[in-house]
Amino acid sequence: MIDIHTHILPNIDDGSASIDETFKMLHEAYEAGFTEICATSHYIEGQYEFNSLDRKCIIKALQKKLDQEETSIKLYNGAEAYISEEMPELVKEGIIPTIANSKYVLFELPLNSKVMYIDDVIERLIGMGNIPIIAHPERYRIVQENSSIAIDWIMQGAFLQANYASIVGRYGNDSKETLLKLLDANAIHFLGTDTHRKNSIYVKMDDIIKEFKKKIGDDRLKILSETNPRNVLNSIEFEPALPKKIKKKLFR
Repeated sequence: MIDIHTHILPNIDDGSASIDETFKMLHEAYEAGFTEICATSHYIEGQYEFNSLDRKCIIKALQKKLDQEETSIKLYNGAEAYISEEMPELVKEGIIPTIANSKYVLFELPLNSKVMYIDDVIERLIGMGNIPIIAHPERYRIVQENSSIAIDWIMQGAFLQANYASIVGRYGNDSKETLLKLLDANAIHFLGTDTHRKNSIYVKMDDIIKEFKKKIGDDRLKILSETNPRNVLNSIEFEPALPKKIKKKLFR
């Protein structure tokens, strides 16, 4: 499997707190069946501003150690950028890295508020030749309340990446229900762990995979966990299946 969303780099965001924890996470990933991992630590202006070159240096050192100990994992550079109006320019300047130096850009939204300029950001990224991937849409309140907004993003040219652990309720029932709704609508294109700590997501992958297989079957799971992520690593554009319409959830 390929993990396109992780926070495994040590001491640069709210993920791994040390080199030791990073290698613990990497060994857990290997045991869980991951062979390629994208290190997508946060990029948040004014908070986490570790640039692409510095990330590459850390990844190179980690890869060297993995190779020496014969742990068969390949690491790739990347970032989970927090949306801002300046984000497309920061990507263009190379300050925010794309995933594996590809066309694909992973970014996140605020969990509990609406961003009025998201359509503009998607349009500008695509106009620059990039392909936007929106991280864990099932966790955003605006998607939980009206999941059809995620379909709008797809129709504009964005892709959606869900978190594996959402299907077992790690982020609450609303996130789980929203993920199931998006899966039913063919509106999820990638899965990622979004792991931040040792002894968290990777050690629970057996149960998580069982739940996904029950819901979407082996073939579709392979598409979301291997085939589509491979397209990202190789910077290959692809046409996803057209999403279905989603009815708005009624809150009482």
